[in-house]
Amino acid sequence: MPAHQMSLVVASITFLVGCGERSALTAPGTMSFQAVQSASAPAPFSSGLVNPCNGEFVDVEGWIQLRFVTRTDANGGSHTVGRILEHGNGTGAVTGAAYVFSADSIITANAEAIQSGTAQIVVIRLLGQGQVPNFLGLQVLHFVVNPNGDLVGVVDDFRGECR
Repeated sequence: MPAHQMSLVVASITFLVGCGERSALTAPGTMSFQAVQSASAPAPFSSGLVNPCNGEFVDVEGWIQLRFVTRTDANGGSHTVGRILEHGNGTGAVTGAAYVFSADSIITANAEAIQSGTAQIVVIRLLGQGQVPNFLGLQVLHFVVNPNGDLVGVVDDFRGECR
């Protein structure tokens, strides 16, 4: 698996582990939203990535914010919906071109007694200013884990486009 996809898998697993803690059970037959943490304050980040359209390394600085809500069900299951927003500006190492980076991730995680699973959709934009190409990416990731911790189902689809 390519490094960029592996980092998204690691982020998904980290998100799942962090959201896998179950809060108190709700009364039988009821479903209630229980905010574990409704939103974190935007936090700064600094990273680098390669524009796949021209091979240029781009240093990016910006902010990242996580928003999520978790609810439990009458059977002790945990259901989390989250969104990770990232935005930053960067500079190309070769061309010196300015870039704008954004990523928007929608994550759902379900932990049940029988199995757990997560789905993640990530939209990535690396927009070059001037004559450098733009990169647009979409990743769909879904996996299911059984009670023994075995990975029993995986969908991993990544598509990119240069403009």
